[in-house]
Amino acid sequence: MDYYEKRSAEYDQTSWDHPDGETRVAEAVRTALASLSPAPTLDIGCGTGYVSRWLPGQVTLLDASTAMLSIAARRLPGARLVNARVPSLPLASRTFGRAFAANLYGHLTSAAPAELVREMRRVADEIVILDQLAGDGRFREGPEERELLDGSTMTVHKRYFTVPQLLSEVGGGDVLMNGPAFAIVRATSQPPK
Repeated sequence: MDYYEKRSAEYDQTSWDHPDGETRVAEAVRTALASLSPAPTLDIGCGTGYVSRWLPGQVTLLDASTAMLSIAARRLPGARLVNARVPSLPLASRTFGRAFAANLYGHLTSAAPAELVREMRRVADEIVILDQLAGDGRFREGPEERELLDGSTMTVHKRYFTVPQLLSEVGGGDVLMNGPAFAIVRATSQPPK
């Protein structure tokens, strides 16, 4: 969490708005999310709310970083805010139509990804996960050093997915987007039989 607390002010410009980035990636994500029907949505790990604004329906923003949540609150002034760490979700069962996570799932380690999926299924009718694809087409995970604009570095845990790996981890479902750079998968809250 310290990484995102420190990175909050620079997150948009070094991620989605990065000059070397491709606007077609953000546009592909926006288009894929626009295909979803409006629903009360819990955005888990909302960050600055950059992607949150593309979610159709009323959005509740959840993040562990107060700095990120503050930026997201300015971006989506009508949203409800929840400051919490995951994978546990401090919310009642079946509170939302959709639980969404963008670029959070791939940072979870050990049993946390499976626990988050269980929690998402508990609080919502459907789950939608957006995360980074492995550029070489092979799933990988491990520590990754990241440099901030001030020149400091921090190490984060990162997993890069293939679409089959991501679908397997959420228990099946359908693919809303398969590249460039990201995959978006959706599954109902009913666990696979």
